[in-house]
Amino acid sequence: MIKRLLLYPLLILVTALLVLGGWLNTRDPLSTLPQPEHGLAVQSTGPVTKEGRRLEHITLTGGALGNIGIFVSLPEPLPAKKLPVLLVLGGLGTGQGNIQEIKEPGENAIVGYDWPIPVDLPNGSDFLKLAPDLYHKAMVTPGQIASAVDWLATQPWADKERISLLGFSLGALAAPAAENLAEHDGHRVGWTIIAYGGAPLGDLFASNPHIKPMALRLIAGPIIDVLLHPLQPTVNLPQLTSHFLVLEGRDDSLMPKSSRMFLRSAVPDPKDVVLFGGDHMGVGPDKQMLLNTIIRESRSWLVRNGAVNEPN
Repeated sequence: MIKRLLLYPLLILVTALLVLGGWLNTRDPLSTLPQPEHGLAVQSTGPVTKEGRRLEHITLTGGALGNIGIFVSLPEPLPAKKLPVLLVLGGLGTGQGNIQEIKEPGENAIVGYDWPIPVDLPNGSDFLKLAPDLYHKAMVTPGQIASAVDWLATQPWADKERISLLGFSLGALAAPAAENLAEHDGHRVGWTIIAYGGAPLGDLFASNPHIKPMALRLIAGPIIDVLLHPLQPTVNLPQLTSHFLVLEGRDDSLMPKSSRMFLRSAVPDPKDVVLFGGDHMGVGPDKQMLLNTIIRESRSWLVRNGAVNEPN
């Protein structure tokens, strides 16, 4: 009897998720994602001049999307010509951290995005307690990024015809939905890098060895796929018109091969694909050589395709 009483709420939850999943699967992801915001108030920390760059942390005071943090690096002094814009979505928490390894940036605007969600997810009961807040923050992330694109495109120093979105690791998962929103908001992204990502999101969660216990991963994975359907890279990629560069690690232990291949196949043409040896990208002495190689390949591709100005 007790087992039956415990089973009923679980069946109700599963039924509700199936209904929600069916509803989300029939809708355009753009209709279910919070939309970009415009004319946002700006708060700044600076600027500070360092090594020929003007560095400034900007907070765009959003409404439903919350505050949006970006770290902007511009050449100092500013050249007379407008600057290509590179918005970097990295795997670290802060925009400053996500662009600090970019050396010789040249006459380009390099911008790093501050993630509203923790890049290291909590485990066990902590994850369950924070799940509603994490879900909200995940859903507003593409709108935040698209709002940042709108603000950047309207700056007097920005070349709005040369906007690139660079998604690395966590950023590779968010970039397609953000780009979809930005393009429908009137800002075409001409070049996109999808590096060290995978799909679908539920599979990545279920296979992530850093999330414990394993039971949480296995149970939450399918639920994540239902609830985060509008964010799925493979749902948004077919609608994009960018030129793509896909970067992968042959021995990536964080992104299973099946997930990497699933994401790669969803990236529309024109696209270029480069596979590197080694594990998942990151920072630290043991991964610095790989990181340098990834940055060098990304820069070379962007220069060849006219997305950015060549380094000094």
